[in-house]
Amino acid sequence: MNRITRLLTFSFLLGLLVTTQAGADDKFVMKRFGAGDSNSMSSAVLVEDAALVHTTQLVPADDVGDTVEAQVKSVLSQLDQAIDAFDSHRSDVVKLNVYVSETNVGDVVAQQLSEWNEEGAEPAITFVTTALPQPQSHVAMDAVFAQRDDQQAITPTHRHLKLLGDDARQSHATVLPRGDVLYVSGQAEQGDLPTATRATLDGLLRTLEHLDLSRDHIVSLKCFLQPMRQIDVVNEQIAEFFGEAMIPPVSHVEWISSEKQPIEIELIAWAPPVESEDSVTYHWLPWLSKSPVYCRATRIHGNHRLYISGLSAEKAGDGEQQVRSIFSQLDTILTQSGSDLRHLAKATYYVSDAEPSGQLNKLRPEYYDPERPPAASKAMVYGVGHVNRGITVDMVAAPAE
Repeated sequence: MNRITRLLTFSFLLGLLVTTQAGADDKFVMKRFGAGDSNSMSSAVLVEDAALVHTTQLVPADDVGDTVEAQVKSVLSQLDQAIDAFDSHRSDVVKLNVYVSETNVGDVVAQQLSEWNEEGAEPAITFVTTALPQPQSHVAMDAVFAQRDDQQAITPTHRHLKLLGDDARQSHATVLPRGDVLYVSGQAEQGDLPTATRATLDGLLRTLEHLDLSRDHIVSLKCFLQPMRQIDVVNEQIAEFFGEAMIPPVSHVEWISSEKQPIEIELIAWAPPVESEDSVTYHWLPWLSKSPVYCRATRIHGNHRLYISGLSAEKAGDGEQQVRSIFSQLDTILTQSGSDLRHLAKATYYVSDAEPSGQLNKLRPEYYDPERPPAASKAMVYGVGHVNRGITVDMVAAPAE
């Protein structure tokens, strides 16, 4: 059992201890589940009434060398700069996505995060093993944290941070204001990489427009592409898609796909608050097929969102055992945090083994209400951040009431 797996298991042995943290002037509240002084992550973080900043994928500076320790410190230093730009604190970080070149790099990252985190304020974290945008990099991260500065936005606000790059059109951090949030499942189109990228972006825009939104509402994009060495092709198409507007934060994961589509893209968008009797509404698109295990787009109403750490099986096992272990843990976390399986909004499934991938497809109908499945993406990757595991699941949910 490696360090990351031990940390998640420790959270459950603690009985999902809860810590509560108030924001500045009680403008927001965070409730952390499974946080502890010997743990670098929380099992889940519930954030209430906060404007949330989404960062771009942060990679090591060019001049830091090739040691894992130096690269992790470089990325965390950049994250500190982004946090400082919004007068926020490390304790305001809600979620971290950690991308590592090899699974064992995750142990080094977890150790350094345990020193970087403020005690009792550990974020939810997901680890995935993938090729990275820079071939020499061992680690990259993106983050979600609560905004504390007084510049409260009423629409998504993109911010370029000069310390993190020269391209003034590139947003390093975008504010998701208070209001609703829309999660759009990964979409993919056929063609070579530039053609498929642009067609996929156009398809996502069609989805937004169907829901009375526009590209101006986009907060962040995540691209699952192959091969990573052609990332510049994808970025050029994204830049062209946004024209003269600022480009929102983008993260990249290399997926291993035998399909004809070389890229899949999912997005997060802000939406004006709409009164709803339910905390999550589910949207299918008339021009795309309907599935009982994932929704084309989901909308969390209001400002209460639950970010869950990437879940892997508590112990090694076959594909069915791994998937059932994950859903057992998920059910426990949701129950403790005031949610349930009928209020999942977003799922990202990272799989590195065909058997748990197939079992996920087989077993999801047992767990999901076919009228209320989460928006989802599934990517075959090189590893899921845990030794002897073939799947990890990254979730966002809303309160059941």
